[in-house]
Order: sequence, then structure tokens, then C-alpha cells
Amino acid sequence: MRQVLCCHRAILRLRRFSFVAALAVVAPVFAAGQAGVCPAVASHTPTEAETAYAEGHYQKAEDLFGGALVQKPGDPVLTAALMHAELHLGEVGLAASLANKMLAADPHSAASLTALAEVELHQGQPWAAMETLDAVENADPCVARAHWVRSRLLRLDSMYASERVELDKAYGIDPGDPDIRSSWLGVVSPARQVDGVAQALATMKDLDAETRQKAEESIRSLLPMVSETSQTCQVLPAIASTVLPLQISAPDPKHIDGYRLEVKFPQGSAKLTIDTAASGIYVSRQLAELNHFEARAGDPGGTVHVDLVQIGPLEFRDCIVGVSDAPFPNHGDGSIGTDMFAQYLITLDHPAAKLTLAPLPVQAAVLPGDRMSAPELQGFAPVYHRRQFLLAPVTVDGKVRKLFVLDSGIRLSAMTPDVAHSVSNTKIGFTNPMQTTAGSTVQIYRDSFDFAYANLTLTHQSGVLEFEPSAIDRSAGFEVAGMLGFDMLHSLVLHLDYRDGLVKLESANPELAPGNRTMLPRTDAVDVAEACPTLNTSSIPLNATIEAKVPNLVDAGHLKPGKEIYVTAATEWSDPECILHQGATIYGRVMAASAPKNTGSAQLAVQFDHADCVGQDKKKLAMRLIGLAVPTGDSGDSALHSVLPTEIQGRGRQVSQTAAMLEGMDIPFNAGGPPNTVHPGIVVGMPGAELEPLKGPGCSDRILTSEHTLRLGPGTVLVLERVITQR
Repeated sequence: MRQVLCCHRAILRLRRFSFVAALAVVAPVFAAGQAGVCPAVASHTPTEAETAYAEGHYQKAEDLFGGALVQKPGDPVLTAALMHAELHLGEVGLAASLANKMLAADPHSAASLTALAEVELHQGQPWAAMETLDAVENADPCVARAHWVRSRLLRLDSMYASERVELDKAYGIDPGDPDIRSSWLGVVSPARQVDGVAQALATMKDLDAETRQKAEESIRSLLPMVSETSQTCQVLPAIASTVLPLQISAPDPKHIDGYRLEVKFPQGSAKLTIDTAASGIYVSRQLAELNHFEARAGDPGGTVHVDLVQIGPLEFRDCIVGVSDAPFPNHGDGSIGTDMFAQYLITLDHPAAKLTLAPLPVQAAVLPGDRMSAPELQGFAPVYHRRQFLLAPVTVDGKVRKLFVLDSGIRLSAMTPDVAHSVSNTKIGFTNPMQTTAGSTVQIYRDSFDFAYANLTLTHQSGVLEFEPSAIDRSAGFEVAGMLGFDMLHSLVLHLDYRDGLVKLESANPELAPGNRTMLPRTDAVDVAEACPTLNTSSIPLNATIEAKVPNLVDAGHLKPGKEIYVTAATEWSDPECILHQGATIYGRVMAASAPKNTGSAQLAVQFDHADCVGQDKKKLAMRLIGLAVPTGDSGDSALHSVLPTEIQGRGRQVSQTAAMLEGMDIPFNAGGPPNTVHPGIVVGMPGAELEPLKGPGCSDRILTSEHTLRLGPGTVLVLERVITQR
């Protein structure tokens, strides 16, 4: 839907501009000499297949080009034409096969390499495509399609001045190519109109106020066409900077599922979940009716028109707002994309619960230029920007480099099966099922993964969702490997520069810093002479405990006393001395471990005593293991709640899909006892096993089993109780 909104606004901008076109000659006809020494492609009468392609009938073009290729097998021109049709149809695999055939026939030709670059772009490898285009430039600098593909890459990279140069070159060589012509008319032509009107305004000092105002409004309406944007409101000149408070969204005292921003409408206010991968504003049907929002003639279906939106001291007018009939997570009113504030340097500070908007570095020219390098942007790293998506080139497990959307609106980070399998050594039982309250089932990878982007490394990330982001692929125009979700981003400070395609992610946790990719075992001496306290066997409220997950296989047969192990917090937890964000590392050490190979029982004694509290790395924090649960195929990893918060309909995650995935099933940690409590020593889903808190060496907590092996697989849930030590 959001793609429709963007196109709808683009048409309106072109119409609005017509009344000031007489101010100056702003769109000169392309001169033959502007392409340098490259000769122009000779015009010809288009074939039926070429006409179908030019008119956007790509299925028909595919059939006709395919039939012609049967008559002329291996023809490079027909092969390339068929490949272009396949790409428009989203058949990237078929297009790649055709490009490979061209390369096999002539691996060094400019045409073959250009086809490869175009496929690499659609496969989500823009860096590889740019390298291939450099090879094309060396082979033949006059391939129009190569300049066009390069212009698309430059736009993704926020290099808008360079994009226009490449489009000019492509159009000068082959103005009859439908893709080149469409891009030129959509970017270079409005850019020249903006430049012409701006020059005219600078020279016409005696222009009347009304005409000048209309001209300036037309410039503002055309500018979004010449840079990447997804905004669906008219952005008014506003204050230079502001700080907006965020409110924590929590379905219960132990779980945070997002942060909300107060937004005022003419008839009332709402609290909308802030989402780095959403576009504009999306509200519930109930909220739309309460505010008497109505659809406007000519606007896309499923939307309403809102004259005025106020966010703090900021005003947005003439907004197209999406409406959902499906509920939002945690009874939310809707969502708001950070792209609403793209005219600012955005700081989304999750730990401090605030959104700071500061001025972007000043650009001298009216038209968007190439990415800026300014002192205030020091430490920022490039991302690719496509519509509302900021796509980070992320290296997974140090093996593959893929594009991931920065997506604070999705509860769990997600990754495609292809990427996960390409880095994992697991061959059997690759995922664990997780059942939602609506009865649907999602899959969680059993492995943990390392994600590295720029100077930030997120190690041992577990609970990654198996997800096929086909809707995002269609919206972005190329394949995306997954999303870095709320579970990874919520503990970070995000600095976002949509204009320049720059991002800086900061964390106070040194474990996430470069060079600290692994967690080293500790060598603390084990004290076994301590007198152990008496265990309190009363039921303990679940919301007073710390739920943790085992990220990697823990095998008693391969552990020795003194070995450090770690788990990750499955939910938010806090007390006066420590705040644990979800995903924070909790450290323990092995006090005893045995697993006889043939006969006898296995045991594992552990003591959890440190954790990565907010602002305090590896803070001493005494904990006691009082509960243990092994998720089954029926309930899945039930400590994970609110898997997928909502995304705007038609743009990535569907409201109807995600609203059904709000909360996992609760593990019965106190069967027969009070609800939402834990009975110390409870073991769920592990027949023959016992948990004995305080019974291990050094008052550690011991797990015993009648089996000769004792393994805690990824996703195993541990319930920990904070222990207040006497001094």
C-alpha cells in the first residue's frame, strides 16, 4: 500500500508544478554531446515483445521474448531482454540463470557483465554489483544499461548528484530503453525543473509574493522525487531541534514490546509504537472512527486523510494515514515510522526512552547532492536507503555479508532459511516450533548467530525467527536477508540520518564492541567450604524472577569445574541495583559436571553470579536456579512473548499476520499451585530430571538425571531468583 501512496503523491507533485513552469525554461532537451564520445543507440521499430515490455506487460513480454529465443538460441540481445522481463516479474532465480548463460558464452563481454550486475543488485548484493560495473566500465564505457544500473546503486547509497550524472549518460546513449527513460523522467527532469525555478526565483527580485510562494511550494513538492523518501505527509518548516519522550509499552511487568510516542490529532491524541521499518502513520479502525477520519477521493484504498498531525512542537499536514481492521499488539493505537522525521538527525535512545531530533548538516545546494561528510556525522557508517527501509550490510557468523533491515517494530530478529543454513553446521532439527495464542506456529532457529555491522558486533544472538521477508523484497525491489529486530536494537542508541544514508549504533556494553566477539572463560577459584542457607520452598511470583534462555548446547559430558557458561535474559528485569534488557548476558560457572558414557546418572552443578546490567558490564549479581523447562514441539519457546509487532499493511509485515502472534504460551512452573508462580525445584519437559537448588558444591544448584547424558539444548528456559547477599 505504501508504494501506492508514494506514487500517488508523485503524480500530484507533477500536477502542482505546472502552474509555475513559465517562470523559467527549466527542462531543456537532452543535448547530444552530453554523453561524451559515446554514440547513441540507433532507433528502430520496436518488436511486439519490446512494445509489451515498454507498456509494462511483463508477462506477455516474457512469453514473446522466450518464444523468440527458442528460434534464436543463445542470442545475447534476446537473452538480456528476457532477463529484464523476469526481473520485473520478481523471478530473480530465472534471471540469474539467464545471466549465467550469457557469462558462460562470453564471460568478458560488457553485455554479460552488465547482466550479472543487474542480477547481483536484485539478489541484495549492491557492493558486488558495483564491482562488476567497474569491470564493465573497463571493457566498454558506453553501455547505457550499465550506467542505468549504476544510477540505481548510487541512489541506494544516497549519492543523488552522482545518480543524476549516470542517468544523463544512460539517457544520452539509449533514450529508447523504457527503464532508462522512466528513471530519467522521474529523476533528472524534475531535478532540472527544481533547479530552473530556484534560479529564476534568485533573479526575479520583484516577483509578487503569491507567485513566489506557489513556486516555493512546488519546489518542496518536487524535491522528494529526486531523493529516496517514503513520507506521506506534507512536511512543514519546523523548529531546529526537539526532544520527544517515549513511553514504554509493556504487556506485563516483565516484558517490554516497544516504545510509544504521543501523537495529537484534531479530535484527540494517540500513543503510536515507534518503528524504524514502518512508513508514516498507521492507526486502528477504532481510532480512525473516533477521530472522524475519512477517505478522500483519489487516495488509495484503506487510507484516510488527516489535515493536521502534531507531535510535540512539530506539525505535519495533508497526511495520508493507513487504517487497520486487525488489532495492534498490546492494545496499541497504531504505529509511526521514524521516517516521519527524515528531515532531522534522529537519535532513538531506547535505554533513556527519548527521541531527539537535531539539525542535519547544512547543504548549500537546493537539489540533494551526494552523501555528506561532516564533523557531526563522525562515527556514522553507510547503510542502503530504500523507501522507509534502512538496510545495513551485516556479516553473519563472519561468513556471509547480507542486507538486514533495521526494524525495531519486529519483536524478534528474523533471517531467511537460506542465509541461516549457509552459516550453520546444524543439519537436523534446525528450528524449534513456537505456538502463538492464535494457534499459528512459527519457527525459531536453534542455533545462535553473530551479527557484525560497522563497529558493532552482536554475539551469540539466539531466538532468531525463521522468516521469509517476501513482502519487503517486493517493496525494496531486491532480496533482503532479514531484520535486526527489537530484541537486538532495544538496548542500543540509534542515530539515523535518512538523507545521507548513515547510521550509528551505540551500546554501553563493551561485550558488543569490536574485538570482543567471544566470551572468555573465567578462572575464579571455587569456594566449596561455604555453609549453605535453607531453601525457601514457598511459591515465588513469576514476575519476580529472571527468565533466561540457553543459547547454545550445554553438555555435562564436555564441561569441567571452573568453566564459564552463559545464558541470555529472555525478558526485561530490574531491581534497584541492576536493569537487565532482553538479550543481556548472564554469567555462570560450572561447579561440577559428569556424564558416564555407559551406566550411571549424569549431573551438572552451576552457579550464576554475574550479569551485564545496563551501564555495568559483568556486575556481580548472585542468582539461584529454581526452575528449568525444556520447550516441546507443542508449546515451543514459551518464554518469548509478542513475537511480531505490527507493520504497515502492504509494506513488509502484515497487520493481520502479526496481530495473531502476540504472546507465547506460559510454561506451568507451578502445576497445582497458584497461577503465574514458580515452585522452587520445578522441572518441566525433561522426564527423569531433578533440580536441587543449593545442593551442589559451593551452594550451587544441581541438576540430576537418571540418564547417562545431560544436555540442555538451545531454547531451554531457566528461572533464576535474585539472591540478596548479607554483608
